[in-house]
Amino acid sequence: ALDDLEHLMVMRLFELFKLSLLGTGYKLCQQLGKALQHHSDAICDAINRYNTQAAALNPPHSKISWKDIADYGFVAEFDLLSAWSKPGHQEATIKFFKLCRARKEITRLNVEVCRLCTAIHNEECHMLTVIQKLQVSDPHLGCELQHQHHSCAAINAMHCYRLDCIKSLTGFSGVRGVGVHGMF
Repeated sequence: ALDDLEHLMVMRLFELFKLSLLGTGYKLCQQLGKALQHHSDAICDAINRYNTQAAALNPPHSKISWKDIADYGFVAEFDLLSAWSKPGHQEATIKFFKLCRARKEITRLNVEVCRLCTAIHNEECHMLTVIQKLQVSDPHLGCELQHQHHSCAAINAMHCYRLDCIKSLTGFSGVRGVGVHGMF
């Protein structure tokens, strides 16, 4: 019961913190308000469970009321959450969640690197085909398009070089080479 109460209070306090951040939009504030109301109801239930179990202990522990904890605005003010108030624990928690997010980003980038390589390759093939056809049907337009293509090809070469550098990293676990995707 105590763990549930601590968990719910941490969620409530973090949502209160989000509400106080600048740039929190109207819709997000409404969603956070609804979440706070839901958490408040759940906290009341957790308080009742805690008080029931606290009274059954020998010697009985003191009861907690909604009024006791509703006014807490900071994690450090809540005695049950003293571990959260220690800077070392906060830093460790923040680093843990950053690490989890970084792993998701790596997974996403492994996919995006392959997609970008494929898109560059497909665009290059398509442009060369179009330039060849135009040089036969409209040589002036074909020549101008070829001139424009040289600029794009130089930029794409730089992108491909950077993507190849990413693919050569030891932690890269995505598909190496060009993927398969339908042409234009």
